[in-house]
Formats: sequence, structure tokens, C-alpha cells
Amino acid sequence: MALLDVNDLSLTLRSDGTTLTALRRLSFQLEAGETLALVGESGCGKSMTALAIMGLLPAASARITTGTIQFDHQDLTRLSPKSYRQIRGQRIAMIFQYAMRALNPVKTVGAQLMEVLQLHLNMTRRAARSRAIALLERVKIPDAARRLNDYPHQMSGGMSQRVMIAMAIACQPQVLIADEPTTALDVTIQAQILQLLRDIQRDTGMGLLLITHDLGVVAAMAQRVAVMYAGQIIEQASVMELFDNPIHPYTQGLLRSTPKSGLPGERLFAIPGRVPPLNALPSGCAFRNRCPLARAACSEQIPELDHPRGQHGAACLVNAPSRPRPEESYDYIA
Repeated sequence: MALLDVNDLSLTLRSDGTTLTALRRLSFQLEAGETLALVGESGCGKSMTALAIMGLLPAASARITTGTIQFDHQDLTRLSPKSYRQIRGQRIAMIFQYAMRALNPVKTVGAQLMEVLQLHLNMTRRAARSRAIALLERVKIPDAARRLNDYPHQMSGGMSQRVMIAMAIACQPQVLIADEPTTALDVTIQAQILQLLRDIQRDTGMGLLLITHDLGVVAAMAQRVAVMYAGQIIEQASVMELFDNPIHPYTQGLLRSTPKSGLPGERLFAIPGRVPPLNALPSGCAFRNRCPLARAACSEQIPELDHPRGQHGAACLVNAPSRPRPEESYDYIA
């Protein structure tokens, strides 16, 4: 059985008296020692998926309507808040997007690290302090004992991200969710953060769920990838298969949007339009208004993911592994 198994997960949100479907029938698995990337534009549901797994969605407005989240032979969707707290942060941890916002600005870095250790591992203050210093050294923060007394505003973006990673790995979790871990960092620091995550994964064997919109990061870090659009996984495959043979028009557009030569004056491709808001999703396929392959049937039927647990699946009524490709040529179909 997979370390983490999300099966047929759907989630609704209540907003101004209206119920909106935020996640629709997500299915994916994460094995120990594996990196699975969730990719897609902003607003596609990647962070919402992470918050659902962590049990951090507001109970007053968010509700899981179908599906399960299996972890270590138990369904997380059925846990009480108290039972969830015993898993969250200790066995499943998360690196939140924008570390400077995620850290408490009125507490020192050391206090926040020690709180995690004392809460989950029942460490004494002295033991927690010693372990916190070791964690900062593990994530390559120099002069760790002194930096333990710093506040978040005294640290750079890269250092703050390292502190977030130290907090996430403090209890040696089996699953680590990294939500855009290199956002707003320069290229050199990005490479260092990614290498740090690789090193930690190699040493601990944890499963890594990597949320990103950077396909370069996906190519460097992941073994498998799930492409999300409007709250649905629309393509899922191994990284090599996805890059060599993208099936869904949205995936093809994402790959086409990646800079190729890096030369001055290179014209970058952009998928026309934008991700629709939850309260204005088109009927049928959510991507049809932006899709060069759209047919009349695309407005009548929501496509399902072919082989959601297989090697390569796509949720498209025109392109799919089980049906022939169209013969026409389109502007952004590579």
C-alpha cells in the first residue's frame, strides 16, 4: 500500500450562501522515498489539495464530500481534530508558501522550533534547544546557536525558507508537503533549497509532495507528476513520459510556455485566457474556453481521467491514451 493514497477526493466551499466545488475527484498515490509533483497555474487547486491533506481547511466553510485520504492504514478524513493534531506536524509536515508570512513575527526562530519539538516529542526545554540548534545546522544556517535568538525579520528569504524546512523535518515526518518552496528566491538560493530537500529525502526516505508551477523544478526533483486545472487532475504520468509525450492540451500549453533558448528577444508563448474562478466554471470541460481542440461535446461532458492509477492518464474528450490523436495542427500543440 502507498504511503499516502488520495482516492476520489472532492471538496466544496461555502461562499456567500453558495456551494462551490473546489476539488473534484482527485486520485493519486505517494510512495516512500518518492517525489510527486503537483503542477498547474495559480488557482488550480494545488495548495487547496495540500491543506485538505493536512486537515487545515476551515471547518465552517470547507467540506470533503467524497473520497478518502489514506495514511498508514487510516483515513484522515474521519479523524477527530485531536487525532489529526497527533499526525500533523509529526508524521505529515508541510513547508508553507512564503516563509516570511508563515513564521510568527513576534517569536524568535528558536522559540518556534522548540515549540514543535516540545509539543510533538515531549522534549524538555534544554533538549529542545539542543535539537533546534542541530536542525538549523542540518539546513545549513551558519552560527546556528546565535541565529536561534533571531526574529524572522532578521533573516533573508532564503534563511527563512531554511527555518521553515527545519521546522517541517523536526519530527522526521514520513510525508513532507512542500508548497512552492522556492517562491521569491533567486536562482542560486533556489538550487540550494532543492538540493537540501533532496539530501533530506535521501537520508530519511520520506515521501515528498512538491507543489510548483516551475517545470524546471519538476524535471530536476520529481519521479511522477500530476497536472491540475480548475480543481481537477487532468493528466498524470511519470516525469519522462509527461515531458516526452504530453497528452492534454493544457499540459502541452504549459510545456510550450517554458523558455527554450534563454536568448535575448526570445518570444515566450502564453496560453490564452486564464483559469476560471470557481463561481464561473464553464459547463463540461473547464479548459474548453482556452482549448484549441475544443469540440461541441466538450461543453456537455466533464472528462474523466483515463487510468487514474495507471502509467499515463489524461482527462480529455479529444486526446487520451485510449483514443487516436486528431490529425489537425494547432497553434500551441507541440
